[in-house]
Amino acid sequence: MKDYKKVAVKTWYLKFDKTIPGRSAKLKVELWENPFVNEYLEIYNAVGKEWGWAGKLLMPKENLKKILSDERNEVWKCYSKNELIGFFEINRSEKSKAEIVYLGLLPEFIGKGFGKDFLNCAINIASGKNKDGVWLHTCEFDHKKALNTYLKAGFKVEKETIEHEYYPVEFLKKHV
Repeated sequence: MKDYKKVAVKTWYLKFDKTIPGRSAKLKVELWENPFVNEYLEIYNAVGKEWGWAGKLLMPKENLKKILSDERNEVWKCYSKNELIGFFEINRSEKSKAEIVYLGLLPEFIGKGFGKDFLNCAINIASGKNKDGVWLHTCEFDHKKALNTYLKAGFKVEKETIEHEYYPVEFLKKHV
């Protein structure tokens, strides 16, 4: 793990606290059932590299394969005009809540007006089977507008912590 360093990072845990939004007619979402690990990691890295996503990259591939094939874990691809623009991942391991574990657009689609509709799709789908709501977490290394976007969408901060997470050394050189 010489290419990664464990650092303290401010993290916010948020719970969705509003009426569930409808899905956007502009975007198409598709459940990606049992994705192959390497294909998943390719999209995961394309979306998350800019934000230092490392959790799934550091995980043994067998562990990741188990997560991706678990019926409580859902990976959704999002398209605009039949072009992949991003993905989100929902974990339903808590009986009454769903966690949006990952949510992100490919770099070329950031700032193009997809964010609100994309987030609403994720909230809508995550809320579908869970009575007590949806939650997610974000941190200071995510997009500078991420926390504010979640708050505008109807999430409320439940707690704020300092977490110790591994980040790529190259990412930290640019951001710390």
